[in-house]
Amino acid sequence: MMTPNRTLRVHALPALFALAALGCGGNQPEPAPSTVAQPAPAATAPRAAPAAASGAALEYPAVLAKFTDANSEDARQLIFNGMGVSLNASKAKSTWSSFARMLEQSQPQIEELMRVTAMSQCTFAEVTVDKSSRKLPPELIALFRGVRNGGAVLSADAARTFVAGDTAGAARRAAAIAAMLRHVAASGLPKSSDFANNLLEQLKLIVPPMAAGVNGTKLTDADRAVLLAALGALSATDPCGSSDGNRAAPAELVALKASLGG
Repeated sequence: MMTPNRTLRVHALPALFALAALGCGGNQPEPAPSTVAQPAPAATAPRAAPAAASGAALEYPAVLAKFTDANSEDARQLIFNGMGVSLNASKAKSTWSSFARMLEQSQPQIEELMRVTAMSQCTFAEVTVDKSSRKLPPELIALFRGVRNGGAVLSADAARTFVAGDTAGAARRAAAIAAMLRHVAASGLPKSSDFANNLLEQLKLIVPPMAAGVNGTKLTDADRAVLLAALGALSATDPCGSSDGNRAAPAELVALKASLGG
């Protein structure tokens, strides 16, 4: 189930400049050539090795690959508000009840994704984009598709667990979305801010109803603390990792925190 910084490397050029011997004037015999000390060649700066993936970035590709378009499509049709949870009937292929059962059966994959998002360290390997076509490499497209799908499934499962009375489970799932947002926003990968914005939209969908309560179900103080900690780990000035991207994101993050009393 479920922008772009280019690294410019400037290599120091060897400073090898020979000093020309001075010529003579008039009929004077040429003086013996003087020995001029040649400057030592400047050391060539070593080529910086591409950043290697580490931490959660090593696990994301395999974990997110399990969140395919087919089994997460309906998650993107989630409707969650003070009246309850459902799917957009005009677009979803299944009913909420049948989709909820599928979510229940997918708990191993969901738990695995939450485990990876909980990792504090996450460095993605450097990605090179072809300057002529500007196309993203296939592995990056697959990663971002998984981010989108995984975020949607976590969102739907947070709604499912919340209305079922498991508010702590719902808070964990919402916090996992925020953690994945933090990883993606800080990745420096091309187009990453687009998908960080998508995760922010998932938080805007599920956090307000959880904060307000649904049919008598409310977050506990401990649940709110979990969510506020996850949201507090995001950049207050640029939560989606693109200063020229979603200019509303900082205010939206503030609103989410305020809904939780933060």
